[in-house]
Amino acid sequence: MPIPDRPRSLYDRHGRDAVRVGVAVSVRKEPTLDSTPWSLTIEQVGSETVLRASGALDLDTAGRLRSAATSALRQAHSAPTLTVDLAEVTFLDSTGLGVLVTLWHEARNAGGKFQVSRPSPTATRILEITGVDALFDLA
Repeated sequence: MPIPDRPRSLYDRHGRDAVRVGVAVSVRKEPTLDSTPWSLTIEQVGSETVLRASGALDLDTAGRLRSAATSALRQAHSAPTLTVDLAEVTFLDSTGLGVLVTLWHEARNAGGKFQVSRPSPTATRILEITGVDALFDLA
């Protein structure tokens, strides 16, 4: 049975339509707009570690970025520079944003520097709306 068009309600979550059916809730997932697969490449240039993310930086993928970046910071000898390239990021949610802030803290605590390079228009908008862009060196 198709779900009729209706105004958003308290039962709607994350782009899904939910309809109350007795005490159960039936959920229909909307097709995702992001068809770019997630990837992360890591490049070491002197004391700088560049992490290039592609696709959605969200709940499903942010942990991988954090793990790779934290590992790179641990392996750095002194005053590491951690650069996260967001040019290919198609979606950025609060989890991804939280990981970026955490990496900024970790790099600073290690005596190093954290920067975000070439943020995509999508990432730029989220960074600006939240005010987080003021924390990072944007390259």
